[in-house]
Parts: sequence; structure tokens; C-alpha cells
Amino acid sequence: MFIRESKTKNKKTGKIYIKHTLVESIRTERGPRQRLVMTLGELSLDRSLWKSLALAMESYLSGQEELEYLGTFDLPDELIKEIAFQRTAINKKQQKELETPKEFEKKTKIIQNVDIDSLSVVENRSLGPELVANNTWELLGFEPILRECGFNDKEIALAASVIWGRLINPGSDLATWRWLRDKSSISDFFNADISRVHKDKIYAISDKLFKHKNALESKLYKRQRDLFSKGDTVFLFDLTNFYFTGETKANNLAKRGKSKEKLTQNTLVSLALIVDDHGFPVKSKIFKGNVSEPMTLEIVLNECGLLDKKTEGELPLQPILIMDRGIATKENLDFIRKKRFPFTVIERADKTKEFRKEFQSLEGFSKIEDSKKQSIHLKRIGNKVLCMSEAKAEKEQAMLDQKIKKTSKQLNSLEKSVLRWYKSEEKNNSKKKPHTISDKFYETLGKIKKSCTSFDKLFKYQFDKKCGTFKYQIIDNKETAKLCGAYVIESDKIDGDSEYIWRLYMTLNNVENAFRSMKSDLGTRPVYHHGAERTEAHLFLSILAYHMLRNIEYRFAEKGEAKRWSTLREILSTHQRTRLAWNDSDGERWLKHLSAKPEATHNGIYFKLNVNNKLKDHVYKV
Repeated sequence: MFIRESKTKNKKTGKIYIKHTLVESIRTERGPRQRLVMTLGELSLDRSLWKSLALAMESYLSGQEELEYLGTFDLPDELIKEIAFQRTAINKKQQKELETPKEFEKKTKIIQNVDIDSLSVVENRSLGPELVANNTWELLGFEPILRECGFNDKEIALAASVIWGRLINPGSDLATWRWLRDKSSISDFFNADISRVHKDKIYAISDKLFKHKNALESKLYKRQRDLFSKGDTVFLFDLTNFYFTGETKANNLAKRGKSKEKLTQNTLVSLALIVDDHGFPVKSKIFKGNVSEPMTLEIVLNECGLLDKKTEGELPLQPILIMDRGIATKENLDFIRKKRFPFTVIERADKTKEFRKEFQSLEGFSKIEDSKKQSIHLKRIGNKVLCMSEAKAEKEQAMLDQKIKKTSKQLNSLEKSVLRWYKSEEKNNSKKKPHTISDKFYETLGKIKKSCTSFDKLFKYQFDKKCGTFKYQIIDNKETAKLCGAYVIESDKIDGDSEYIWRLYMTLNNVENAFRSMKSDLGTRPVYHHGAERTEAHLFLSILAYHMLRNIEYRFAEKGEAKRWSTLREILSTHQRTRLAWNDSDGERWLKHLSAKPEATHNGIYFKLNVNNKLKDHVYKV
């Protein structure tokens, strides 16, 4: 036994309260644990005597010494009485244990007379998602990877709690802490006791995981690649951002920029991500919210080790790069050509007009179907693939018609306003000069142009400020409509026909799916943290959780059924682990940890993912 000191600070007054407790170490089926023997209040005893007092109390409580043995420590009378009471309680408990052998520890049936009225469920915990998470955790080798990074047993269990928490119960770190304490059976999966940890431990372990970011990312990707390697590697690169809530003045990552969710009032933080053609994360990099997308490419490739020879044997030295048009500036294309990377992109500049005749006639185009059975027309000319999507053309034409209709309504309103302004001026004999009305007109027209991209290509107008007349006309948009659904893919150093290059570029959806999963399925947005380091740790937890999510979805799809993790998680949420309590005929209190029998829908998922429930049912007497 030993004496433990704990301190609690009153946040309002700042006063610190000290409490001492007598604690003993015990062995359980889940490994070593510490059990509270009794509370001692606040001891005034010198710290050097704590060990002697603990030994003396242990001797007294075990019946080896009498109460006078504690007199040398000058303890308060109230504490002496409490210690004596504790010994009496221990003696009674030991006597009952001698009278009732612990047959429940043997693997034999327990037959009891039970007080039915005392039977109750005292605890329900989620089990289904945790079983899948544990299966994936072991498959990816998280534990040995973390041990290589210097994590001990308890830190590994805490790391699992924050990563599984992001996967199973998406939300803030505080939400993860509440889930760990009140909703999840995750504590049953580890030897270290994490069921009642302080919330600060959750923040601390997140920070420690981020400190080992490079090692974790490279080792996890290598493990994913070993599990699902299928030849050549394609790297998909893109960038997104996440918005903050609350004050972010002290966060140097929080900057205003172009929000992907169009939340212009919120500050942002940006995340650049490389995933492979199977959707497994390769490398991530966190940037300020106002970072320019094109400048991120070289930084991430360099951190990925692809610009030198040091990573040979770990990562492909020259994967095929696929990028979104936001990254594909002329400077970036020149850079990757210089580095001799094979690549495929849609350039920022609109190349469709250069091939207007080809798109209008579709002569020499081959026709294929995408995953949604929609028709795509393709033609390769040199290092470019001309693409015409019928579904995309229909959508863009509808958007064009809607844009013209909306803008025409605004222009009609402006036409009436111009007449009203001039009539009002004549009626009131206003001394305003004509150019003031002209200024008002151009100010309003400017707002309309801002809301309607390509305004000058769709409309032409005449404005006579002397007569007070404004007329507009819709330009024949047949030429524009003919290019609806058209786009041009450029590639370099890639062999294959037009269909191969098109399907290669379409794998870019994998990185977009990764961002969607992180934002929605993993609850990464909004970001609540006020500090940059906590923000980085928060985003990196989502990367680690996405490794697990993508592994689960990929294995499930390999069995011929594609389902998102959010769907699987919802189905499995009804499979739970329960703690039953009851009194036997002698009035003794018993508890049993019991995993519910999985239903058919649960077993269907477990079978496809090869998941087994390794948690045993435990029966014990309180």
C-alpha cells in the first residue's frame, strides 16, 4: 500500500484543495490496477514518513498489529476512528469469503437463488463499432508502431481512445472524453485502465501523437500498401480547408480565405493531402487558412520524400501524380515536368475552345460508361484527352439557363429603377446632376455582374444617361451551350488510350471522398481550438482515424458490397455490452459483464470484415 496526494483547484477562487488517500495495487483479469482503500483527508504528516505510515496501516488493517501501533504518527482522533472502522469492515468481508468459496472463478456453472426484484442493468456500453475498430487497429499494427515511437501501455490505450473516438463518436476532444467515460466499452479492450482518466490526458495524448506525425504516417501507409498492394502507385493531391468557431486571434493558423463551405465570416485552416489510388493517406500537411493552393504542391512532395532518393524501398520514387485544376498552374506543371513525374491534370486555363470543332461534331470520339452508367465521349489528341459528359452537359446547360433567368430578372428590375430615378428627378426639380444617376446605375450593374460570371458573354446592353433609358439583350448562347459538359485532360509520360487516362484522372474522387469523410463522418469541422498546436493535433487525429475508416470501407468493398463507414457504424451501434447486477439468496451483490448476442445484420458485417468478439463475459462478487 502507499499514500497518494491529489490536488484540486477552484477555478473561481484559485484556492487549491489537497486530499490524501491510501491505495493498494491489485491484479485483475485486465492487468494491474490501483484500488482505493480509504480516504485520509489532508495529512499534516511530513512526506518522508508517508511510506512508514502506509506500511503501518497495512499491518494494522491486515490484523498483524494493534491500533496502538499507529500512535507514533500523531494522527487526528477522527482518522484513528475511521481506520479502526475500516479494519472491522475488512474483517467481515474476509469472514464471508471464507464461508463462501469463490467457485465463480472456476470454469463451472454457477447456480444461485436470485432475488428477482434486485436484478437490474447498471451499465450499457457500445460494443459493435469498437469490435470493428479493434480488428482494424490490430490489422494496421497500431500497437507495435506506437511502441516503436516510445508509447507505454497506458499511452497506447489513450491513443486508441482518441483515434477510435474520432472514428466512432465524431466530435471535439471533450466529446471523445465523455464518450470514453459514459458510452464506450473500449476500456475492456486494453490492460491499462482508461475508464476514468482526466480530460487533460485526452489533449496530452493527441499532442504526443502529432509529435510523431511523420513516423506514424509513413509506417501506416507502408502497412496499408503491404496489405493491399496492387502494382503501380498513383498519388492524388488536393487541398481543402476547415472553418473555426469562436475567437481565433491567438491561433496563427486561423486566417480568412476562400472557404470550401462558403463561410466567408469564419477563419480557416487548410489541409493538403496526398492519397493513393486506393484512397489510403500517404502524407498530409497543415497550412494557414489563406494559403495559396498552388504553392503547397512542392512543399508536400518534398516532405513526402519524393524529391530525393532517401525513401527508396518505402515509397515509389516516381508515382503518377493527379491534381485538381486549383493546383495545376503553369508553374506547377513546369515543376513536375522538370522532376520527370508522370501526371494527369485538368489545367486551370479553359482549353475547350481550342477544340471547339471536335466537341461540336464528336467525330472520332469513343463512347464509354462511367460508374453511374452515364455516357462519356472520349478522344485522345497527342498528350490531351478530350472529354464530353452527357450528364455534365445536361447539368451545366440547366445551370446556364438558370443563371440567364436570374440575371434577366435583375436587369428588368434595374430597367424599371432607371426610369423611376429620372421621373423622380423631373418631378422634384432635383438639382442633382445626371452623372449622379449614372453612378447609381453602374454601381447596381456592377453588383449584378459580380453575381453572374461570364456576364459579358451572355448579355449586351445600352444605357443613355441623358434620356434615362436602359435596354439589354441576351446574346445567343448556342456556342456556349455546345461546350457544356466538355473538358480537356492533359497527361505526360503515361501510356494508354483515352479511356485509361480518363479513368486514371477520375480516381481523384478518392481524395475528395477523404475530405468528405473527414469533414462529415469524422466530425473534423468545425474546429474549436484556440491554439495552433491543438489545431494541428485535432486535424492529425482525423488523418489517423481516416486510415482506419478507409481500411474498413476498402475491405468491405472487396467483399462485393460498397458501404460507407457511417452506415456500418449506425447498424453496429445496437450491438452493446451490458453489466447486470443482482442479489443472491444470502444478500450478496453480484455483477456480470455480458456481451449481447449479435443480430443477423451485425453478423453480416462481422463476417465480411473477419471480426471476432474477443471480450469474455465476467462474473464477480462485489
